[in-house]
Amino acid sequence: MLICPVCNGIVEYTAICPVCKNSMKVLDRVEYYYDEYSLNQEQDLNDISKDMYCSHYCYCEMCNKTIITKVDKVKE
Repeated sequence: MLICPVCNGIVEYTAICPVCKNSMKVLDRVEYYYDEYSLNQEQDLNDISKDMYCSHYCYCEMCNKTIITKVDKVKE
């Protein structure tokens, strides 16, 4: 099974802002921004999708730039 190391807290991912080159804050998965969401909703930390990566929003607090980054999934 493949899992996202960022979602599961295995690694601390750092993205670099393409505009100002500062570190970006890694936010939730992209799909969580488009699906129904509830604060009490359990997150599927062991995503068994066939995709080889997990897409996350990254936000730069210095210049307000937002990007989507793809994190390679790893074997559980």
